[in-house]
Amino acid sequence: MKADRKSTNSTPILIGFSLLLIGIAQITALWTFARILLPTITQSQLEEVQPAKFSPQIYQLEVVDNRIRLRSKAIYTSATSPQMALVEAMEELLAQSSTFNSTTTIPPGTRLLALHTSKDGIHVNLSREFTQGGGSSSMIYRVAQVLYTATSIDPQMPVFFSIEGQPLNEDNPLGGEGLLLQYPITRQQFDQDFLTEQSSFEH
Repeated sequence: MKADRKSTNSTPILIGFSLLLIGIAQITALWTFARILLPTITQSQLEEVQPAKFSPQIYQLEVVDNRIRLRSKAIYTSATSPQMALVEAMEELLAQSSTFNSTTTIPPGTRLLALHTSKDGIHVNLSREFTQGGGSSSMIYRVAQVLYTATSIDPQMPVFFSIEGQPLNEDNPLGGEGLLLQYPITRQQFDQDFLTEQSSFEH
């Protein structure tokens, strides 16, 4: 009789243990199935999808106390590369926005045909409207606007200008006034060659 009672008491324990094993097996199966359907996202993958942070600026002109000066404004961009950020900045500059109640000597209708960065510098290709209208001072100011905008991420980079794919150089000067651009054009070099001659110019 004692043996029968012992066997009877152990039955619920065996059943409970069996159910526990079944539950664990089901959980393990579900976890394995979920891992198959949902790929593991690693930290490196999370970093890859995060957009890079760049802060390009656009440069326009404003008149303060009868002096013309460059005025910058950082723009928001979701670009994932410096080149893409500069393209967005240049397109905004050419859109003739009224930031800071500023003015611009860039002719209306000027379009950005291409912009790319390379080891030797930043290459900017503009439409022919960029060469139209204005005298030598106007030409200098519009080049300054594009130059400073193009180098807003890296101020040390040289810039190479082209109009409709034709490089601006000694053989192909800018506009009827014949503004000669000598390469490499950097902010420092352009300031020395042109902006110091403009007594009313500040930046």
